[in-house]
Amino acid sequence: MGRIRGLLGLFLIFLLLLAAGLVVAQSSRPRPVYDPAGKGPDGLLLLREWLAEMGYAVGTTGVQRFALAEADLLFVYPGPLAFTRAEGEDLLRWVEAGGTLALVDADDPQLTALFDFSTRRSAASAELHQSQPLLPGASAVITGTTFARRLRLADDFPGVVLLADESSGGRPAVAVLRQEKGWVWLLSEDFLLTNDRLTDSRATGQIVPGLLRAVPRGGRVLFDTYHLQVSPPETADTQIGSLQAWAYTTPSGWTVLFLFVLGFAFLLLQGRRLGPPVPTLTQGRRREAAEFVVAMAGLQRRAGVRDNIARHLRHRLKERLGRPWQLPADMPDREFLARLSAANPSLDGDRLAHFTGLLAELAANPDEARLVALARQVDEAGTGKQGTTR
Repeated sequence: MGRIRGLLGLFLIFLLLLAAGLVVAQSSRPRPVYDPAGKGPDGLLLLREWLAEMGYAVGTTGVQRFALAEADLLFVYPGPLAFTRAEGEDLLRWVEAGGTLALVDADDPQLTALFDFSTRRSAASAELHQSQPLLPGASAVITGTTFARRLRLADDFPGVVLLADESSGGRPAVAVLRQEKGWVWLLSEDFLLTNDRLTDSRATGQIVPGLLRAVPRGGRVLFDTYHLQVSPPETADTQIGSLQAWAYTTPSGWTVLFLFVLGFAFLLLQGRRLGPPVPTLTQGRRREAAEFVVAMAGLQRRAGVRDNIARHLRHRLKERLGRPWQLPADMPDREFLARLSAANPSLDGDRLAHFTGLLAELAANPDEARLVALARQVDEAGTGKQGTTR
């Protein structure tokens, strides 16, 4: 009798949740946010005007249907209307053909399954650090990022993490994924780029030049406004095409999912074993630091980022040569060498010619083998207070 009463109670809770979900769905009509023409805190007018001033043609996908047209870059923000499977496949084909997709704080089930990521809430962090030197125009440390929802990536994620905090888990905030000829940028809640964020947290706007790296000058930038609608122009039956979409996007589906969680908690509290005992796994071999270095080098090789590595090596060489004489490393090469020669009387012509050739080779974007040899020479180059080279 006790078990029967418990199951009856769960069934009554299910009916109550279903009724409450239907009432809420009918009464609440959330307004669309992230309007490209919006002047409020959640609007994107400031970002849109910024892109237009840089010479890009800025538009929207419209509200009648999801049409990418001749876009080079597409911003997708979370909206009330979920992506269908057909729209996700069209979006993937567009990216593979050479488009650049920016998914901002995306929580759509189709998109997260398509590009193998998700978002999660975590402790706030006020700083983000560059995990890879792929954003040379951005600061090494981006501050003002105190928002809690970050990216969750699989261990075998095929892309590259660009920005992450320095917590034990290294929660990523920006990642980029190569899809044949195109690119997919995954941005966390820290990089909404709304009017409020660009005004109060200007440091996060440094991600915009990186998003435009693969966009041709004067290219077409679109904002997805179709999925910002509360409901599509078609009937609701055309939106729900699978059991997963029904469970994730309808009040009755939410009720069923909550009932499953409630039933699992009920069985767990009753002490029912849900399967055979799982044997305890022993701790395997811990990863070494060298393995991480090799893995990161492999990612950079597959991403083809030799120009950024060469730029980093040039900056590193000028830092080593100019530090004893307080010469800034961000000066042009010719001016830097002239001031170094004037400041260091012990620098002879042979060494000056060697450093001149080394900087010239790094500026010419050498191939991989030559880049490795130049990196070794940069590591061997250094100056003491008297300018001796070792």
